[in-house]
Amino acid sequence: MRVYAVDLGTTNTKVVLFDERLRRLAIASAPTDLVRSGDRVELSAPDLLETVLRLIRSCASRASDAGDMDAGSHHAVIALTGQAESLVLVDADGRDVRPAISWLDDRASIEAAELGERFDAAEAFAITGEPTPSTTWPAAKLRWLARHEPDALERTERVLMLKDDLVRRLTGRALGERTTRGFTYLHDVLAGTPWSAMLDFVSISAEQLPTVVAAGADAGVVREAVAAAMPPAASWRVNVGALDHFCAMVGTGSYLPGVVSESAGTVLSLSMLAGDFAFDPAHSASFHAGIADGDVVLFSGVDGGGISLEWFRREGLAGMPYDELETALLARGRRVRPSSAPVFLPYLTGVAPPDLFASARGAFLGLDLAHDRIDMAYAVQEGVAHILRRNVDAFGGARQIVSTGGGTASAHWNQLKADACGVDLLVPDEEEATCRGAAVLALVEAGELATLADADDLALPTVTRYRPRDASVHDERYRLFDDGLRRLFG
Repeated sequence: MRVYAVDLGTTNTKVVLFDERLRRLAIASAPTDLVRSGDRVELSAPDLLETVLRLIRSCASRASDAGDMDAGSHHAVIALTGQAESLVLVDADGRDVRPAISWLDDRASIEAAELGERFDAAEAFAITGEPTPSTTWPAAKLRWLARHEPDALERTERVLMLKDDLVRRLTGRALGERTTRGFTYLHDVLAGTPWSAMLDFVSISAEQLPTVVAAGADAGVVREAVAAAMPPAASWRVNVGALDHFCAMVGTGSYLPGVVSESAGTVLSLSMLAGDFAFDPAHSASFHAGIADGDVVLFSGVDGGGISLEWFRREGLAGMPYDELETALLARGRRVRPSSAPVFLPYLTGVAPPDLFASARGAFLGLDLAHDRIDMAYAVQEGVAHILRRNVDAFGGARQIVSTGGGTASAHWNQLKADACGVDLLVPDEEEATCRGAAVLALVEAGELATLADADDLALPTVTRYRPRDASVHDERYRLFDDGLRRLFG
């Protein structure tokens, strides 16, 4: 069996080919073509399908060249993961009504505010799993379309997200899987049903939404017209997969209660499988249907993650290479004292969970003439570590953190996060955790694996562990961070 794990990323679309033992056979990727105009960000769903097919062919060719493929003898599965919120509208003939609208698109700010005014905040949170309405959600964009492009909605037969639409293009079936429904603002995520009051408000019906299936469900065989453009195989099927963050949890063996999975990229994202979940409107973490029946996964996404360090590296360090900065930080090698470095608030993009301070902005606190640019770079890394701690605390705490993404290349930053959060931080040697997780779901559905946990016995990546140090010192540093944040913006 061969699994082509497809990650529909915001920046890049990636395909990773695995065998039934989770050996990685080939990788291919291409930029995701986004069309930007002011606050509008759109893309072509048909072009995305062609990109995916091209990358699948590339993986098959590379594996064949390496002697890892026996053309036509294996059964093949396309397992999907990636972004959730990007919106696709399709007419009764299966054609695109208009270009797809990316989750990055910010045109619906007025409409997002209207959602907040129309629906009680606590009630909406309990239903959707999201603490606040946002321009990101399809609900706000549909409200915008009803106002500005009513003809487009009138011609719409299906309201889909990007991964839903790719399932449709590959199999002919309009299916959406449950882990992504909480990113629509259209569903009651715990009940597993559409939110009828919201559908009425944004001018669509439940019949226009895809049929919701479990994460990792088999979507059926690939359409003949699509199969003709694929490499030879005994059969081609599609697996609906799951949200990219949740697949990364599976791919690193961290889909467990009490284990926070951190994606340390441009955006800082956290996920954790909840134990006994009970909704509390005072908590700010979003919650979502998980992979297995009854699972609830807590999730938080912070824009001011790796982008904060990239900003300071560009503006404050004149573009100093990351490896040079890492050397400088490690060479400093000092024990941190409460007064030894400035404090940085990484709110460069404004509001960030778990605190929803409307006026929040980035700030250095406690600067003096003795500080240099490496002190400030330290403060930026520490500030992101502190906002990680705030979100872990909002989840109710964790026994360990498993970290993936580009930010894990910095051993200094990894150690600082462990120190700030006061728990072990583990970094798996697995650059394709998201695709690996999608492949695991497909292998379980196909009967090649009995459970998700069985994947831990197959090519499990090695792990580097960072243990927390100097708890009292870092607790004091965190107190300074918290005090500064509340004094300025609370």
